[in-house]
Amino acid sequence: MSEIPPAVRSDPAPPPFAPRRPAGRLAEAAGRGQRWVRRHLTEPQLPLTVVEVRSRALGVVRLAREGRRLSLAAAASLDLPAGALRVSMTESNLADPAAFTQVLRSLLEKAGALSAGRIGLVLPDPVARVALVPAAEVTGKSRAATEELIRFRLRKSVPFDIREARVAFVSPGTRSADPVLVAAIFKPVLEAYEEACRAAGVHAGLVELSGLALLAAAFGALPPADRLLVNWDEDYLTLMLARGDWPLVVRTLPGAAAADPRDVAREVAHTVLYYRERLGGEHLAQAVVRCTVLPPAEAVAALEPSLGFPAETLDVWEPLRAAGLEDEGQSLAAAAACLAGSRL
Repeated sequence: MSEIPPAVRSDPAPPPFAPRRPAGRLAEAAGRGQRWVRRHLTEPQLPLTVVEVRSRALGVVRLAREGRRLSLAAAASLDLPAGALRVSMTESNLADPAAFTQVLRSLLEKAGALSAGRIGLVLPDPVARVALVPAAEVTGKSRAATEELIRFRLRKSVPFDIREARVAFVSPGTRSADPVLVAAIFKPVLEAYEEACRAAGVHAGLVELSGLALLAAAFGALPPADRLLVNWDEDYLTLMLARGDWPLVVRTLPGAAAADPRDVAREVAHTVLYYRERLGGEHLAQAVVRCTVLPPAEAVAALEPSLGFPAETLDVWEPLRAAGLEDEGQSLAAAAACLAGSRL
């Protein structure tokens, strides 16, 4: 497996599914310069169109080139028919592949992206297992050997045969105390999405998970500190504790945990307690919430008692605000983050 970029690329041959590596400021990238150069100078150009998959809707953000600059060309969303998609880690998410493909094609047409060719695809967090594995336990003599150690380590913690998974990982580089960030997805799950893209006339050249894309956009350029990201969607809740630009805890809770704000608040409280008692954390500098369930102000208010301080709403990407898409910003946040985090 080749060096893992910040997201999956599928050109010319698809490597395994990979998590996005949260990007730090270049001034703080001592010891990681080689990885940065490799990512920006030797890898294929990333897509300019990104589709975000959510359980009840699809969203798209498209950039366009204006000379040497990139600008927002289109952003849109369309609802999926009821029952067309069911988020799962163990089986194809497309309960009605034809309906999903039709909505995807209509969405791309609405955004002027039917001829995009390659697109990015942001998937809901529960479709894959994200794990943080101690580097000392999975360090092999080669990248292939390390992957085999990771597969062995994950074999009992995933609800599918690890031999039938696409696995990718990002090592902490010079910070050997940090865990290895791993993502594993069941091949039939990812392949169903890839096939739907092909049926709509495009190719998924990049695959992200929603939470990891949001983490990079929310915290990647900030000074080192301990922070919490809450990705609160209709059918799942993801909580990510990060120290600097590297995640320390990743928890994804599907289903009912995201339905009741009181349950979400309780899970946030448990995460904060874990941070203090198990990780020795003293102070969370910030908590950022992306919520598609409640209006942003209500989501922030619901979590404040658990945090002990006011959270912040994930800031809508500036080009979306300028286009008057503040209301759609939360539902398109991960697609925008996928583009903004690596482009603008």
